[in-house]
Amino acid sequence: MVRLLLRLTLPLLISFSGLMMLIRAQSHDNPELRSFLLPEDCAKPCLMGIQPGVTSTSEAIQRLRTNARIAHVGISESLETVAWFWQPDQSSLMDTGQISGLFYDRDRVSLIRLYTRIPLGELLLQLDALPGNSRVVFRRSPPFDRYHVSLYYAGDGYVVNAVVDCDDFWGSPAHLIIGARPQFINGLGQAADGLNEAKHLIATNCRNQQYS
Repeated sequence: MVRLLLRLTLPLLISFSGLMMLIRAQSHDNPELRSFLLPEDCAKPCLMGIQPGVTSTSEAIQRLRTNARIAHVGISESLETVAWFWQPDQSSLMDTGQISGLFYDRDRVSLIRLYTRIPLGELLLQLDALPGNSRVVFRRSPPFDRYHVSLYYAGDGYVVNAVVDCDDFWGSPAHLIIGARPQFINGLGQAADGLNEAKHLIATNCRNQQYS
């Protein structure tokens, strides 16, 4: 009897699992985002042909100045920083009200910092965030009249940061740091064993604050 039930249900389970995987892949496939952050002609981590630790500062500046998405590029040699403004009508992915930038050291790009409109969950899915050599930390952030948390997910060659609250976790707009993991991540805030645990801990802190 058990064997008969297995024979009847196993094909249905396999078909259902395959269907769910297909739906998930279609729902989260974002060609514009993947081509922008994960170009096939540039090894990750990479942005617009600029690879931290590989690309020279002069080449990065040239790439930025000739990119149609970018309106203006500014350079601070004393801070070893290159900043730029996005064209407001050229990218729906970036927060055009914020200044993006890169940092360099000894004529090599070291980090790229982006402020995006991309929801936290969507960005992590596109970057294929998986358990492994990753670190998740969070700390309380202002305004302190409500429970807001600055969450950091450090993956392979990138760090995703978002300010989340009691009402929204995966949908919060994310910031992105591309390059070697910054040292400040190691001693920052409260650590969690993965994103789901961080979400659970933040939700618990929210409930505690509401009933305190």
